Amino acid sequence: MSQNTNLKTDRLFSVDMLKAISITAVVSYHSVFIPESTYSSASYLMDILFAPLRFCVPVFFTISFLLLERSLEKNSTAFFYPVLKKRFTRLLIPTLFWGGLAVALRLLGKANQTESLLILVLRGKIFPGYYYLLVMLQFLPVFIIFNRQLGKLQNFFIVLVFQLIVLALIYLSNLRVFGTDIIIFLRSIGRPFFAYWFVYMSLGACFYKNWFKLVKLSNHIPALVKIFMLVSTSLIMIGEYNYLHTVTDRQVIPFEYAIFSCILSAIVMFICFSSIEENQIPLPLRITVKLLSKYSLGIFCINGILSLIFLQLGTHFFLGINFTFTEILAIKLISWNLLLILSLGLSMLCERIGLGACVR
Repeated sequence: MSQNTNLKTDRLFSVDMLKAISITAVVSYHSVFIPESTYSSASYLMDILFAPLRFCVPVFFTISFLLLERSLEKNSTAFFYPVLKKRFTRLLIPTLFWGGLAVALRLLGKANQTESLLILVLRGKIFPGYYYLLVMLQFLPVFIIFNRQLGKLQNFFIVLVFQLIVLALIYLSNLRVFGTDIIIFLRSIGRPFFAYWFVYMSLGACFYKNWFKLVKLSNHIPALVKIFMLVSTSLIMIGEYNYLHTVTDRQVIPFEYAIFSCILSAIVMFICFSSIEENQIPLPLRITVKLLSKYSLGIFCINGILSLIFLQLGTHFFLGINFTFTEILAIKLISWNLLLILSLGLSMLCERIGLGACVR
C-alpha cells in the first residue's frame, strides 16, 4: 500500500530521465537547417545513422499515457466528464497556441499559402512535431474511458497483436500488395493517423500498473546486459529503417515510426532506465535532466517552429552548395546542441511571462 502511495505522489526521476533523453533525440531530427539538396549524397547515410533515435516519439507517447494513468488513479472518484474537460483543455491550450503561432509565421513568410494551411494543420505538419499534439487529442477520451482495461497486462498483449497486424498491413501496402489506394490515403493523412500509435496507450498504462515489477526487473539486469540490449535494439532499428527505405522507394514519410522496432525500442528503454535513481546521477546532469523533463512540451514545440525559421535562412544562404557526409554531420551535431539550448531557454522565458500552460 505504501509503495502505491509513493508512486502516486512522488516524482519519478527515471521517467524524467527518459523524457530528457527523448526530447534531446527529438530535437536531433529538426536540427539540420539547410535544404536536403545540399547534402543529397549523404542524406541516406544520415538517415540510417540516426535511425536508432526513433525511440523518442514512442517513448514520449508511452510516458504521456503513464503519467495520465497516474493522474487518473489519483482522481479515481472523479466523474468522467470533468476529468475529460480538464485534460482536454490542458492539452488544447498548447495545441492552439503553438499551432496558431506557426500559422501566423507561415502567413508572414508566404502570403499566398492560406489555402494549404488547413491541410498542414490537419496533417500535423504546420511545424515539425505538431502531429504529437493531434494524436494526443484523439486518444485522450479513448484512454480516459478504457484506461482500466488498457492497463491490464493480458489486454496489453491483445492490443500489441492488433498493432503488429496493422504495421504488417502497412508494410504490405507499401509493397503494393493491395494496390496503391491505401498508400495514397495514408500519405494524405500523415503522421496523426491513430493506427500508428494506439499500442502506446496500453503500454503506458501497463507500465504504470506494473511499475514496481518493472523497476525490480530493471534492477536485476546487469549494466552490460542493458548495454547489449540497447545496442542490439539500435542495430535492429537501423536494419528495419533500411528496409523501410527500400519498400517505400526512400519516401519513408509518414511511416518512420510505423515500424516494429519502434515498439521494441520503447519497451527496451523503459526496462533499461526505470531503475535509475536520482542519487546515482551527478548533480549537474541531474539538474539538466530535470530542466529538460520539466520543459519537454515547450522544447518539443519551440524547436519545431525554430527549425522552420532556421531552414528558411539556411535555404537562402546555402542553396547550391554541396556538403560532404563529414561536413553535414558536424553541422547537425553543432546545430542540435544550439537548438536544444535555445528551445529550453525560450521555454523558461515563456513560463516567466505567463505562458507556463504552453510549455509544461
